[in-house]
Amino acid sequence: MPAMRLAPLALAALLALPVAAQNAPEAAVQATITQLFDGMRAKDTTAIRATMHPEARLMTTVNRDGQRAVQESPISQFLASVAGAPVELDEQIPDDYPVMVDDGLAVAWVPYEFYAGGQFSHCGTNAFLLALGESGWQVVQIMDTRRRECDTE
Repeated sequence: MPAMRLAPLALAALLALPVAAQNAPEAAVQATITQLFDGMRAKDTTAIRATMHPEARLMTTVNRDGQRAVQESPISQFLASVAGAPVELDEQIPDDYPVMVDDGLAVAWVPYEFYAGGQFSHCGTNAFLLALGESGWQVVQIMDTRRRECDTE
């Protein structure tokens, strides 16, 4: 009789395996992004660098007096600003955000709110482009938007 009760549970577990396998790449991408932001909070440039492809790029869209442009920041400058920040840095992201994976390419669309020293600084969206390499998923490019007024829920 106990074996009969376990049969539906075993069947449910077997049916869930393909779903878990399908979500594994997305979860690994999210883990890389989480590691990057955890590194920022800890001001650990080694942890941040470990998430980055050697050719990684950081870019942002800017709107100055109605003129739109794209601005690139060197990784070394970003790492130096994180390491030398005189206050706590906290980029808050949702637990769930869209990740799309095709073979060794991943894209993540990550809304955020950024706090410096516990004070709101700005918000926007990070668009991550990642590639799968021998050491796992690595950030190839981050392009973000930045604004001071945000729709918070």
